[in-house]
Amino acid sequence: MKCISKNIKLIFLGAFLCAALTGCGRVINDDYESMLDSEQINPMVTSQESVLKEKSFAYDLCLPEDTKAPGGSDLSVGTAGLFDLGSRNTIYGSGLTTRVYPASTTKLMTALVALKYGSPSQKITISENAAYPGADAQRLVLEPGDSMSLEQAINYLLVFSANDVAIAIAENIGGSYDEFVSLMNTEARAIGATGTHFTNPHGLHDEDHYTTPYDLYLILNEAVKYDLIRKILPQSGYNTMFVGPDGSNKSIAVNATDAYLTGDVDAPEGITVLGGKTGTTEPAGHCLIILSQNAAEDYFISVVMKTESLDELYSDMNLLLSEIPN
Repeated sequence: MKCISKNIKLIFLGAFLCAALTGCGRVINDDYESMLDSEQINPMVTSQESVLKEKSFAYDLCLPEDTKAPGGSDLSVGTAGLFDLGSRNTIYGSGLTTRVYPASTTKLMTALVALKYGSPSQKITISENAAYPGADAQRLVLEPGDSMSLEQAINYLLVFSANDVAIAIAENIGGSYDEFVSLMNTEARAIGATGTHFTNPHGLHDEDHYTTPYDLYLILNEAVKYDLIRKILPQSGYNTMFVGPDGSNKSIAVNATDAYLTGDVDAPEGITVLGGKTGTTEPAGHCLIILSQNAAEDYFISVVMKTESLDELYSDMNLLLSEIPN
């Protein structure tokens, strides 16, 4: 396996992410099943003429096409995809517009919205509501009154998938929890993720909180345009000093939830995992979306949703990564 450290290749995407990562544009003649209305610009446009007229992001995005199974055999799930960001090609797709629960992959949108509407140096204060997100929720075990910068908070959010931090970010950046969630839905529509609806910033289960594998590709594709997110995603762990309610210094060290980054799972030969986001709840199953790079330094996004076990999750992901040309 090859995984980059937090101080290596911090410019691994650079201008390519700000331009070429807009993706894989072609046109097919089916409507995206999750399209909310005919006026919404959507990657599943119906004619080449409309694409050229609108000059929308759809012209440069991979499309949600079902393709052959990788390696000639089916994955354990029917909701997965592999997207070549340079050649603008969907290498593999199965159930790309199927509604699924995102679990903590939600936090990619949380980070994206936080950086769009906030500043990395902005102070994030932990409320009592944020400090107690639920008995079974992954959290840092912060106290009400603890504070840190938004940059520190997003590190904990993406590396450790901290639900208490997700709530705190929403409350501090959105002005209110509900307003932040509204911004998440607005941004989802703006990038074409019309099969997605958020009810919270963390991904804990809600029947009305859902996405699609294709929409997650759109979200990660947008998220990695932010320098800070590109810096955070490859980290195998994180530790920082923040401030307690009495003004004292506090520190919490965490490990990444992604087994590629911690070295517990090896990617196929020649593939470098550049990070992404895990997610697990009982209704969502085990989920993973990652950005990776081949030996030729081309970029790919791969997503696997709703496996029954972690072993199946990483086995399926490696099947996808094995389809990446080197």
